[in-house]
Amino acid sequence: MRNLLAKVINKLERLPGTDTKPNFCCFGVTDNCILKCKMCRKWREDISVKPDNGPPDISQWKDAISSLKMITEKGFLINFGGGEPLMMDGLLELVRFASDNGFRTNIATNAYLIDEGMAKRIADSGLSTINISLDSGRKSIHDYLRGVDGVYEKATQAIGFLHRYCPDLKKGICTVISRINLKDITGLAEEVQQDSRLDWLYFMAVMQPNNTLPDNQWFEKEFSYLWPDAKEAAAVINRLIELEDSGYKIVNQVSQLKAFRSYFADPGRFVKLAPCNLSRAIHVSSVGDIFVCFRWGKLGNIKDDKIEDIWYSDKADVVRRDVEGCRNNCHFLLNCFYEGDLPFSF
Repeated sequence: MRNLLAKVINKLERLPGTDTKPNFCCFGVTDNCILKCKMCRKWREDISVKPDNGPPDISQWKDAISSLKMITEKGFLINFGGGEPLMMDGLLELVRFASDNGFRTNIATNAYLIDEGMAKRIADSGLSTINISLDSGRKSIHDYLRGVDGVYEKATQAIGFLHRYCPDLKKGICTVISRINLKDITGLAEEVQQDSRLDWLYFMAVMQPNNTLPDNQWFEKEFSYLWPDAKEAAAVINRLIELEDSGYKIVNQVSQLKAFRSYFADPGRFVKLAPCNLSRAIHVSSVGDIFVCFRWGKLGNIKDDKIEDIWYSDKADVVRRDVEGCRNNCHFLLNCFYEGDLPFSF
């Protein structure tokens, strides 16, 4: 135990620098979306990212991928997100370019645009994995949460198209836990377990919706209808842990599910025992701005800067130190890039 503790301290005390490589990357290629999701609001005008000269063109996105390759190992995962990423012209061309350059690729989608033609194009792109948003096995609940009628049918049809035309694509469901769908969570786990077309089920915890002013009491005000009762949420999460332990397709770390439980009990209390691990993340916004974390200001823009240069800059080192001291339970920490209590793997 003493040796392990010494090893952890040594890791924590290292200055972020040239020996630090990114472990997570998200290209938020568009902020546009077809849906009106209750727990998202990406469909509203972005209150923090203002386009100056428009979004990067395809060649600039490709340059960013080439630059990222210089500081990552083969098989590094690029997440293409949004908004709804499939609304971006040229997205699948980017996926093909990334795949050809040795990256694994993922798209998180509401699946509304995935018809037979789109499924065939996805197959041609070499996409590695896809997350399809599905919050309930009940049409009425999913459509309500996503704000548009017919979304449930679109998502379930998309699963069929992808199964038919993309035999090598790994497919999973992503579900946001909220008060609205809490009673449907374990049933959805049962459905995914029985569906041989699906490879996993991944859960996220409801967060303050995008494009709203920061408010530590958001869950007690306008969005209280989304916030689950702590005891009811704990019971559901405890059941998910049991199901995962019994071999279900749930792929969240057990420690992450326990962090959800703590978060729902006290959202103001930091869920990790160790520093935030987002110091090793790269985010690129729809207008090309480069961040380690959105809370700490942009470091550059892919239209003018190389990711490799930004990553190893003094400015990025300062941000990494700041991030490691952050105590906010944000969407990226809790939902997208959660790691267990130790911030490094050994």
